[in-house]
Amino acid sequence: MKFGVCIGTNVENMRYAKSLGYDYVEVHCQEIANKLIEHIEAMKAVCMPILAANCFIGMRVIGRERDDAAITEYFGRLFDRAAYLGIKYLVFGSSQARRIVDDEPMSVPEARAQIVDFLKNLVVPFSEKYGIVIAIEPLRPQECNVINTVADGVEIARAVDSPYVRVLADVAHMYTQGESLESLASLGEWLVHAHTSNPAPDPALGEWLVHAHTSNPAPDPALGKKRIYPTAADEFDQRSFIEPLKRAGVEQCSIEADVIDFKTDAKNAYEVLKELR
Repeated sequence: MKFGVCIGTNVENMRYAKSLGYDYVEVHCQEIANKLIEHIEAMKAVCMPILAANCFIGMRVIGRERDDAAITEYFGRLFDRAAYLGIKYLVFGSSQARRIVDDEPMSVPEARAQIVDFLKNLVVPFSEKYGIVIAIEPLRPQECNVINTVADGVEIARAVDSPYVRVLADVAHMYTQGESLESLASLGEWLVHAHTSNPAPDPALGEWLVHAHTSNPAPDPALGKKRIYPTAADEFDQRSFIEPLKRAGVEQCSIEADVIDFKTDAKNAYEVLKELR
């Protein structure tokens, strides 16, 4: 098992992760699509594998606001730069892009059908051209009202019916919904990537932010408990998540959590995860 850490597009953090011994980093799709080419070159110059990128798209992919021309233009930049950086997986969480909104009500089956159409007709052609797999990330209901469980993600991937569309398992989203971590072992055909964190930290640490890669000390309390970087003191045993992933054939897992202090967080987490390779 390879272990990586989400760093946005912060080159300094990328260098630090490399110095600690992480196998790779996971970056931010929208940032790599929009950064100056000089920044992309600086990332490449670190000579640290970049296996994945998250935050796939900010534009709406369902409903009347979906703009296929704008999405196609964005994908042209994103996939070209992702391929240049050696990225193998693009993570499709993107809650705001795919959620059902109040001013345009639709049923969950209707939303899922539109997401399948988006993946089949707009995403898969780019994935096939560049050889990059899309990993659907199920999100807890507090964050998104479509594709919440790993089973939901698998259902969408089956409907798209492409080897370039598979599923990611995020321990925090699974844990907060009471999903079985052990069940992941039977999903080898569909799982390709994973996110880990400490999904059950001390409540005194605050509440869970909507977005990772931030140090906002005062998130919305309605969003649930804060997810933090793993440490040796955690009650949650990372093996309960990592071992089923291994049996499913998943080869890498990234830390995706709310940053308090990146250097301290990343170092402590690496000491835990390196023993689980």
